[in-house]
Formats: sequence, structure tokens, C-alpha cells
Amino acid sequence: MHSSTITPIVSAKERLLASAGRLFHEHGINATGIDLVVRNAGVAKASLYNNFANKEALVVAYLEQELDGWIRNALALDNPLSPHRERIAAVFEDLARSVESNTFHGCPFTNAVIELPHCTAVRTVTTNYRAVVRTHLANLTDKDAASISTSRLVLLYDAAITAAKVGRDAALVREASTMAQELVDAHNPGDTQHGR
Repeated sequence: MHSSTITPIVSAKERLLASAGRLFHEHGINATGIDLVVRNAGVAKASLYNNFANKEALVVAYLEQELDGWIRNALALDNPLSPHRERIAAVFEDLARSVESNTFHGCPFTNAVIELPHCTAVRTVTTNYRAVVRTHLANLTDKDAASISTSRLVLLYDAAITAAKVGRDAALVREASTMAQELVDAHNPGDTQHGR
């Protein structure tokens, strides 16, 4: 048998997470029932409870997977040899393209906190995500994560995400990108050739 004909075995847990991710992303957490997640995953309902204690545990696992994906994507977008402004612009441009392709449905972490405001585990994952974003933006500009310039970049990124969710307008995201690049230039005078 040729290796190209071998189909990878996908566990029930992976199928449930993929199904939940798709449905939570497109329809929201509260609008997505467990039965729909199970049906779309093509697994028995018992599989859900064998892998996740309840729906909140499934949501947390989904968010942890989203965080891993955000990190992988952010690293793939970055070119450490580029000027700081270009490194920041790439983050915003990725968001703008997702708006243009109609694949953006809002920040999954913000959406989850809004839909499950009393779930401590959701807040914990969201806090971790926000710390990762802050650290990544700081790294792109060689600034401390606690610096004022990093805080402003985080606010601009938050604003771009909100504009993308509410306005569905990539131009607004690119405007936030321009502001972010101007901020980076102001805090990195002479940074035109190299990111370091």
C-alpha cells in the first residue's frame, strides 16, 4: 500500500474539537448545542463525555486549541529580519485578509468571555491569550511587554478586531495598522532597514 493512500486516524476527541471549533466560531457558543457538536463530529454522544466533563470543558479545550493556532500563525507571519513596522503590519494585514475572505467572526476569546461571563476557566484561557498577544507585539518591536508603546499596540489590535467584527470593513483594520506603524516609528527612530 502506498503511503499516499493511508488516511490518518482521527480520534473522537479531535473530531469533537474540530466540530466544536467550527460551530462555535460560526454560530457562537450559546447558540451551539452539544447534540449539534456530536452530530457534526460523527461520533456517539458518550464520546463527548468520555473526553470532556461538560460543555464548558469543551469550550476551554477549543480555546486552548485556538491559542495554539494563534501562536503558530503569528510566528509564521513574522520575518525577524524585517523592520519593526513591517512586522507589526503583518499582524494587522492577516486580520484584514480574514475580513475580506469572510472568515473572521470575531475574537474567539472575547466572544467566549461575553457568552460565558462567569466561567473562571474561560477567563483564565482568555487572560493567557491576552498575555501571549502582548508579549508577541512587544517582541515584534523589541520593547518590554509592560511598556506604554506595547500597551498602545494592544489597544490598536483590540480596536482592529472590534472594527472587523462590528464593521466587517478591512479598511478600518488597515487604518488601525497605519496607526500602529506610526506608533512603532515614533518609538523606534531610525528603524528603516532592520528589525533589530
